Amino acid sequence: MTPSDEARVRAALRRVWPDAGGVEQVQIRALGGGFNARSYLCIGGGRRHVLRLPVAGSMAWLDLATEARATRAAADADLAPAVIAVDVEAELLLTDYRMMLWTPELVQRSTSITMIARLLRDLHRLKVDLPVYSIAYFTTTYLAALASTAAHVLSAEEATWADELTRLGRHFDSGYAPTAFCHNDLVAANILIDGASARLIDFEYAGRGTPLLDLASLAAMNDFAEAQKRQLLAEYYGTAAAAPTLRDLDNAVRMVRLLAYFWGRVAEQRLTEAHAHSELAASIGATLRQG
Repeated sequence: MTPSDEARVRAALRRVWPDAGGVEQVQIRALGGGFNARSYLCIGGGRRHVLRLPVAGSMAWLDLATEARATRAAADADLAPAVIAVDVEAELLLTDYRMMLWTPELVQRSTSITMIARLLRDLHRLKVDLPVYSIAYFTTTYLAALASTAAHVLSAEEATWADELTRLGRHFDSGYAPTAFCHNDLVAANILIDGASARLIDFEYAGRGTPLLDLASLAAMNDFAEAQKRQLLAEYYGTAAAAPTLRDLDNAVRMVRLLAYFWGRVAEQRLTEAHAHSELAASIGATLRQG
């Protein structure tokens, strides 16, 4: 962490954590795990909090006030770290610190799938007023953003993927009612483990959706094999007669990967530090080519 980074963090702490016991004495450590280096562990006054700073050109869907409301609802159900303070004007979010970030390899374990399926069932039951997460909306938004950028012209392959995503998104939106509070960004870095329970962070893409969308996000962004996807469906739905099939989940996984690919391409154009997004898009592109 550079001196300028530290100065920026301490200035932010003065706004959201003035009773830290002396901001100048707070210990600060940069946290990894996300696409942007913007989260810091701050230790002071016998407490540990995570400060999240804003990112120029952020790709977040929800405004900070709505995201904080979603996070508080999840935290009240012990499904997310508690929100300590929010500064909407400065786009600062201070939350409680919980151990620890997971990796895709940990998320793929059978015991982890059981734990996360239970977490998602509890999350999806919460009644929170959030906008509908529409695949068609995000598809249109991302493709329009790329079309307006001279630096990126869709290749023939990308044009085919864009058509496929448009078709899958329309079918998905029309076939599944948005009945649940969904997280919609279940990369391993957004999943925490604390003892025998799991919690979620970064609700920037939360919204009303169908449970299958979160299951597809989890499976797509953590490279679940068929056996892991079968377990996820069984753990979440049990013996419910109307449960989605493996084919339904596979189609949704393909759709989520296509959406994530174009999200990464848009991020490349918008963000100054977009290397991680470029790598993500390249990795997803390789997976999409495999079918």
